[in-house]
Amino acid sequence: MEGLIFYWISWMVWIVTTFFMDRNNKYRFLLSAWILFFIMLSPWTLKIFNVETGIGGLYLLVSLYIFAGRLKKLGKLYFLFCAFILMMAYVTFHLFELFDPVWVIFSRNWMLSVLLVYLAVLLQKNRMLRLPLILLGGIQGEVLYALILNQFSFPYTIGSLAFLDIMATSISISAVWIAVQWAVKYIEANFKHFEREKQKLS
Repeated sequence: MEGLIFYWISWMVWIVTTFFMDRNNKYRFLLSAWILFFIMLSPWTLKIFNVETGIGGLYLLVSLYIFAGRLKKLGKLYFLFCAFILMMAYVTFHLFELFDPVWVIFSRNWMLSVLLVYLAVLLQKNRMLRLPLILLGGIQGEVLYALILNQFSFPYTIGSLAFLDIMATSISISAVWIAVQWAVKYIEANFKHFEREKQKLS
């Protein structure tokens, strides 16, 4: 069932932001409302210039451009440049899959998700910017891929539930990677503190 992974992950994130985030966090309500609105819009589509477009995908694209616009000037340019690279990787993957599907030996969702996360880790040092970077690169790739297919009159829906599944998987992998990095740093810091205390006692 398309969209199952997206709904599962989205509701989990919404529960965390609504019930477990610090109530004094100024982004808590905004993030919860954004996720809930995104879930509500995800099943609906409309036609823009003869291209079927998911309203959830359009909402995601506009939100991410607003987010990118609030970054500092150099940070904004670099963020958009990285998003362009992820967009090209997304489109290239789909075109290779279309013309030579034999090389897609594993689940396409997982292969594409791992590719996007890997590129985001390489390109963006700021861990918190990796998540919006993956989303922006993915939705821009959707738009470009749909425009390419439209030239050959192939039907394709921008921001479909299948696409949202890929994004949810990518975000989950990236979040796990961030958590592992944080855990390693935490263990290293505590180990060094333990070693210093041990040296003092000896």
